[in-house]
Amino acid sequence: PPPPRLYGRGRQFSGTWLLVGVGSACRFLQEQGHQAEATRLHVTPQGAAMVINTSRKLDGICWQVRQLYRDTEVPGRFLLQGTDTSQGARAPVHMVVAATDYQGFAILYLERAKQLSVKLYARSLPVSDSVLSVFEQQVKSANLTEDQILYFPKYGFCKAADQFHILDGEWA
Repeated sequence: PPPPRLYGRGRQFSGTWLLVGVGSACRFLQEQGHQAEATRLHVTPQGAAMVINTSRKLDGICWQVRQLYRDTEVPGRFLLQGTDTSQGARAPVHMVVAATDYQGFAILYLERAKQLSVKLYARSLPVSDSVLSVFEQQVKSANLTEDQILYFPKYGFCKAADQFHILDGEWA
């Protein structure tokens, strides 16, 4: 099967990414942002889809969540199917790779239930001022303000989660 189509260079998108910042109008992020934890993604192509393993601490314990983002046949666009859980249905997540150089940074748009977030990821920290400027411009173009940007810690990344702290699905 062909690799994911990220501007025709899907395999270059695979590997480890560190969450630098999020632009979002989400009230929870604004109110609980002081509790943000360092977050790491590991992206693996799976046919025309991407498996994304997200690792972060929750209450001091490293957790890993596996998600399958399916190819939408539109270059740079992926879809995480909605889920039906005991807590109720969750809307699907649409992801667009807005900008990336594959080696240093990636800016992703994620939309669930008409709520948009803009995320900046980097291969290593710190990121350059020019990358931060591009991210801030993307946030503004999404009708969000600089006050709605939350920057994440640059230290304290999880190395690995034990077998009891690996989930298939998504963060609640």
